[in-house]
Amino acid sequence: MSLSGPFLDADRLLRETFLADVRLFAQLPSTNDYAHAAAREGARTPLLIVADEQTAGRGRGANRWMTGAGALTFSLLLEPRKLGMPLASWPILSLACGASVALSLETLLGPRADVRVKWPNDVYLEGAKVCGILVETPKSSPDSLIIGIGINVNNLREAAPPEVQKRMISLADVAGQELPRTDVLIEVLQQLRRQFDAVAEVPGAVIESCRARCFLTGRLLSVSDGVRTVSGTCLGLDDDGALRVATAAGQQRCVAGSVELLD
Repeated sequence: MSLSGPFLDADRLLRETFLADVRLFAQLPSTNDYAHAAAREGARTPLLIVADEQTAGRGRGANRWMTGAGALTFSLLLEPRKLGMPLASWPILSLACGASVALSLETLLGPRADVRVKWPNDVYLEGAKVCGILVETPKSSPDSLIIGIGINVNNLREAAPPEVQKRMISLADVAGQELPRTDVLIEVLQQLRRQFDAVAEVPGAVIESCRARCFLTGRLLSVSDGVRTVSGTCLGLDDDGALRVATAAGQQRCVAGSVELLD
C-alpha cells in the first residue's frame, strides 16, 4: 500500500472492499497511465490507484478529463477471469461500471435523484455529466483490464471554468453539502463487485439496469466509430449492450463509438 495523502482512508478501503492493494497519491498525471505501468511490473490485483489531483487525465479518444479539487479520480487494475468474468463478458464491462456508479449515486443521494447512464461510458446526474469512465486493456497484460473512473463529488459547479459549468454537476451540488470521499468510493467499489458478479452470472441484468437509466433513449443523435457515422433517434440498448438507432435507412446497431446529441 502506498500512501501520500490523508484525503482517503486506505485501511477502510482494504477492509470493506474486494481490493488487494491501494495506492494513494496527492498528484499524478493520469491514474490510468500509472495502472499501465503497474501492469507491466506485475502488480498484485485488484489494485486501486487514486490521485487527489490528476494533471493529465484521459477520456475516450483525444478527450481530456478535468479534475477539480474535491473530485474522486481513480483506476482499478483487474484480472477479470480471477473475479469470475469470462472473456465473452468483457465487452459489457463499461456498461457494468456505469450501472455501478449510477446505483451508487442513487444510494448516496436518494431515490429522487435523476441518475442516467449515457452509452457507452458516462453517467449523468440531473441532466449534467457527473462521471466519466475509460476501460482499457494493457498491452503488457492482455488478461488484465484497467478501469478509470472520475466522479465529481465535492468539486462544485460554481468553481468550474465558465465553459464547463453548464455541462457538469457534482454530488455536493445536488446534496447541498460535501460527502466524505472515502464513503463514496467504498459504495462505488462495493457496487462494482456486485455488478462484476452479475456480468459473470446474469449479464442481462446489467444491460437492463442501464436500459432503464439510458440517457439517450428518444434523443436525436449521431454515433461515430471512425469508420461510419449513424444519425437518427436512439431506441435504447439491445440485449448485448449495443445502441439501437432508428435512421432514415432503417434501424442500425452501434457497438462502439462517440455520441453527439443533435437535439
